[in-house]
Amino acid sequence: EERVAMKSILALALVAMLATAAAQNATDPVGGLEAPEIDVPEEFNPREAISNLVEYQEEHPDFAAGVATWLTVGTIIFLLAFILFLYSEIKAVLVARDQDFRKKLIEDGYMSNGANFNELFEKEAATMAPRPYLSVGAMLLMFIAFACLLYPLCDILTVIGLPSAPCLLIITFGAFFASICLATFWMFVIWSCTRTYAALVFLVMSLSGQILLPTGNPILLLVWVALAFGGGYFYFYFYPDQFKEKPEDKPMWLQDVGDFTVSTNYEEWGSAFNKAYEAETAALKKQAEAAQKTFEEQQKKLTENTPLNGGSK
Repeated sequence: EERVAMKSILALALVAMLATAAAQNATDPVGGLEAPEIDVPEEFNPREAISNLVEYQEEHPDFAAGVATWLTVGTIIFLLAFILFLYSEIKAVLVARDQDFRKKLIEDGYMSNGANFNELFEKEAATMAPRPYLSVGAMLLMFIAFACLLYPLCDILTVIGLPSAPCLLIITFGAFFASICLATFWMFVIWSCTRTYAALVFLVMSLSGQILLPTGNPILLLVWVALAFGGGYFYFYFYPDQFKEKPEDKPMWLQDVGDFTVSTNYEEWGSAFNKAYEAETAALKKQAEAAQKTFEEQQKKLTENTPLNGGSK
């Protein structure tokens, strides 16, 4: 375990050194022009940094254990969040596919839109009521997980002698944007089978973030924020509202992925989960009653066909 932790420390240190080397190369004179004379800090020495890190680890044995703890906690939280996110979105996709299939049958005249269909739509809506809270909650857990995984980098930067003053700020924003990029990528994967155009919007949001964010350029960061949040709001909320009165005029490429509204009222949180619980319980009860009825009918037929009970021989 200690070896694994030490390898993790060295990997994080390598990331920090590569970033430092890139920053130093960016400040080198270009095109033979003489750079103005300024006070330049002492050049960073990777070998010396690794030596300092190893020496520090030998003097502080708990350092590697602390790094391993952060990595372990972050990994566990990430796995839980990822599983929760997949469960919530895959369930939403399955419900959306069933609803699309029924609507298609009704539109083509193979079925009539009766009370049973309306009851089924209401039941599915109740089942999916907690979906926004599960998905958004999973994204928040991903953010926490990424923050835990990146936090040891701050201590390593301090040990090897690199400036770490804005480290916590960088980790906070980095973990936040990383969770969004990962969530939107898996939204693309999950919804691509039934909402192709909406899935492509998620793909653009994810890939643009993965390309622009690692640059660390504030301008590119603002461009991505405008593209991701502004474009997502326009596609999923603003533009669809223009067709509320005439849904038949809605373009084919304008697709939704279900309700994603999260309330700040904690009572509505409980109400959403309560609706889902009642809907699931009612469905299970109905299935159990149907199974019991089938079992009783089979038992009755078996009894009638038994000679000892007066049945047919």
